[in-house]
Amino acid sequence: MKTATYGTHQNPNGKYIYQIESIQKHSHKPMQHMNMRQSVLDSMRARALAQMRANIRQGYDPRYRCEYSYVMPSPGRYEWQWLWDSCFHVIALARLDTGIATRELETLMIPQREDGFLGHLTYWGRRGALLSPIFGQSRPHEWRRRNTGMIQPPVLAQALLTLWKATNDDQLLTKMLPKVRAFYQWISNERDPESEGLIGVISPYECGLDNSPAYDIALGLQQPTRKALLWKNWLLDWHNAYCGKGHDYKTLLKRNRMIMIDPFMNAVYADGWNAISTMHQHLGETELAESATQMCKKTINALNEQCWDETQQRWMFLRGAERKRERTFTVASIFPIIIPGMDTGKIEQVVKNHLMSEEHFWTPYPIPSVAASEDSFAPEDENTIWRGPVCMNINWLIARGLRRAGFIEPAQHIEAKSIEMANKDFREFYSPISGRGMRGTNFGWATVAVDMPSISVENPWSHEGMT
Repeated sequence: MKTATYGTHQNPNGKYIYQIESIQKHSHKPMQHMNMRQSVLDSMRARALAQMRANIRQGYDPRYRCEYSYVMPSPGRYEWQWLWDSCFHVIALARLDTGIATRELETLMIPQREDGFLGHLTYWGRRGALLSPIFGQSRPHEWRRRNTGMIQPPVLAQALLTLWKATNDDQLLTKMLPKVRAFYQWISNERDPESEGLIGVISPYECGLDNSPAYDIALGLQQPTRKALLWKNWLLDWHNAYCGKGHDYKTLLKRNRMIMIDPFMNAVYADGWNAISTMHQHLGETELAESATQMCKKTINALNEQCWDETQQRWMFLRGAERKRERTFTVASIFPIIIPGMDTGKIEQVVKNHLMSEEHFWTPYPIPSVAASEDSFAPEDENTIWRGPVCMNINWLIARGLRRAGFIEPAQHIEAKSIEMANKDFREFYSPISGRGMRGTNFGWATVAVDMPSISVENPWSHEGMT
């Protein structure tokens, strides 16, 4: 059994020295963190629900002629409805208040187009109507939609699955599943034009990991400042909206300014198809379930054939229409371990050599968004984002994937550390060194810690039953 041992570790750039906590991989002994006091956990749930209720924004939208109600990610900083934020709100609220969760999901789906597309951000209300074209996120004639022309990590199926498991509401499932599937089908049709199983992104904002150093070269940057990142991304947004004929992927492939095959995005996408298959299976829709399973398998095969690097034993980004390998080591490079059906040998290699390695991701508070071995690792930086700090939604996805793959012990450790961080406060990011909260406050998706199985010994939350 390989063990991550106690000791100290220094990042190659010499900035960060920290102590590593010991944990054995497949031990069957109960971990000390499973004895958390129930009163502490109940208190965290109560605070999470109070925060989510306080973050609710609702009103009437004249464009859609309907009421909307959603949880703002962080009042004063992020007040609109982001797609993947909203999905994690649904996941957390499935534990806390299924009524609010249902309204969140219903509001999220209101701007969905007939072809299934759903933009990464919706500016609700009369005053938000012009913001999308002003920021170059949609073309001027589309301003009334209040919805951008970009996508975000498709966690929509995972959100619906979690809410359905919490409510056992088959009517909700029957109503929402066709809409959710239509979104994934749009992604497949538009972002995988060759139908090979890999979807592309046209902006770092689409992958959700906005300032990830894996995108620096594609943006023409080296050790960028926050201003440089904002400026480059703003120019890219305008280019995609206008030169790209409204974010059209085939057009942008030809122009080849910024196209990326991101292992993180593809892992979440494949995992979503798996969730869709599970829900179809429950409804007795066997053919639809099987076709969704095949979509998941196709992405697994494509990731392993085109992105896997046997020497590095991880998945690589593919940059540009030429698909040059981008070797920057971020959490995206290990993310395909979350996909059900992924090759167990590859999962074993990634967990052993990378995830549970103190050199890379096994920091005192896992999981950093960039490997500690990277020169760009900046765990305490609050000026830029996604260049080192921990994010609660990433931990939820990886811990969930580890459990399904049979890596219970590291999953429990990640969950316990996540709960420890979230129990202090709900923040946008956390330091992988000290666990302190960083950047956005009263942050909605940080409450997803309440859906981590280790939170309750007497009533563990199970995601079993997925195909």
